[in-house]
Amino acid sequence: MRQIYTSLIILGALLAGSCSTSLLDIPQQGAQTEDNSYITDSDCEAAIAAVYASWRSAYTGQGKSNINGFFLKNLLSDEILGGGSGSSVAVAELSEIAPSPTNDGIDEYYKKLFKTVYLSNLVIHNFNAGESLVKKRDIAEAKFFRAMCYYELVTLWGPVPKVDHVLGQTEYQIANSTEADLWSFIEKDLDDALKSGALSVKKGLIDPDTNARVTEGAAYSLLGKVLLYEGKYSEARSALEKVVKSEKYDLISDYGELYHIGANGCQEYVFECVRQFDVDNGGAQDGWDAITCFWPMYGARLLQLGPDAMSHYQFPTLGYGWSAFHATKSLYDTFVAAGDTYRRKNTVVSWDEVVAMNIFSERRMTFVECEGYLRSKWLWRSDDAIPVVATGTAPMLVNTPVIRYADVLLMLAEACVKSGASGDEYYNYVRTRAHMPTKNGVTLDDIKLERQLELACEAVRFQDLKRWGDAPTVLADKGKVLSTFVVDPNPSNDYSTAAGVYNASYSTSVQTSASNFQSAGYQDMDKYLPFPQVEIETNLALTQNPGF
Repeated sequence: MRQIYTSLIILGALLAGSCSTSLLDIPQQGAQTEDNSYITDSDCEAAIAAVYASWRSAYTGQGKSNINGFFLKNLLSDEILGGGSGSSVAVAELSEIAPSPTNDGIDEYYKKLFKTVYLSNLVIHNFNAGESLVKKRDIAEAKFFRAMCYYELVTLWGPVPKVDHVLGQTEYQIANSTEADLWSFIEKDLDDALKSGALSVKKGLIDPDTNARVTEGAAYSLLGKVLLYEGKYSEARSALEKVVKSEKYDLISDYGELYHIGANGCQEYVFECVRQFDVDNGGAQDGWDAITCFWPMYGARLLQLGPDAMSHYQFPTLGYGWSAFHATKSLYDTFVAAGDTYRRKNTVVSWDEVVAMNIFSERRMTFVECEGYLRSKWLWRSDDAIPVVATGTAPMLVNTPVIRYADVLLMLAEACVKSGASGDEYYNYVRTRAHMPTKNGVTLDDIKLERQLELACEAVRFQDLKRWGDAPTVLADKGKVLSTFVVDPNPSNDYSTAAGVYNASYSTSVQTSASNFQSAGYQDMDKYLPFPQVEIETNLALTQNPGF
């Protein structure tokens, strides 16, 4: 964990090695020191703001190899393929489930999660909750974030070290904790946050200002998720029911607006990464990589917009997108088999449907690691970002949901079924929004399918599969065979009118090859991700996960 605390170690060494001359001991006027940095409510607000920013960066930021937590978990699922002509080895390893200890994405997410834990610990241990309501609230929020980070750590890496305080200079060698101890630690943090009574409570369904902070509903939702993962179904049901009975959350009417700017702060987002445009800093807010993961729209060389697409779809025309994170054929087939057309079109589309959007290509296109289907969920529109002419960037203004109310309802349905009660009400509420028929006597298999249909490509599936014990079966062949989707336009196509674009014809084919990784596909060792190699080399008390 040297990467996280290097600056503190260096600072400590400098202080310890400094001379004792009285002139050097004179405090610098106006300088911030550890003794005067954690005093006021404003200090506390600044400290918790750093926690929020660190979490947003970890989960949806722009890190090494364009991999953050959101993308990492999607790549490991059976719903997303890496794709992109410039995809890195790190992306390929995750997409083909052949992760290594030197994977940049794994290293980045692990490091940023522990950085967020560290910043949370600064709030928890440097401020006194009894001094003000602001400090009490901020400490409760810090415990929520510490719990959220450890939920990610234990479900992805398993027995990680437990860091429950700001480490001293002699404490950097920390052994693996047990999973049981980590789950108890997570539960206690969430219990403490909720029992404090200091977390924000939404004033009504529409309350984007309160929604920007960690709310009581978010804490109960995370607690329910944790308890469900642990198999404590009755307790999970109790926690999740509190969210539903609060009547502070609901589904939005249009499923297609999710992951677009119009849904920012909406009644369905229980916990989200919030972004606001800063004209003086176009790259601020960790404007996430949904922009670069757009379809390959780049002038006359790749996909282009027909007249109707320009006026209706409003896709970007300035050359964004490197064609990555394609949806799998199995995901498309799952939607078709379920008869779920509404959500499918907002999640994954075929090439024929791309053409039906009045989009065309004048030249051969090769979609790397693509089975012939393109992801349409979190596919950004031009109104989702603001181009900054001076820098040529387009900062993303879309808030990224971490927990949606639909997720809460389906977790509650699952907790009910697993504890011997009916989950029909919550399951059917989600189905109704999706224009799907309701069911009676809903089973766990029904809920498993519904979670995939509703939450596809939202970084939920991989942890669901692990929780259910389905990962070894469902992911056994993921990445073993790689596909390349090739599109050849008919030379006689007329692209000069909207009608011509709609009627354009193409020949398509899928070429396959074997993975370059011998360990591709889910194996016993993939129960947990490997600890980053730099952590193993730095923290000598840490034992690498089996198989790595």
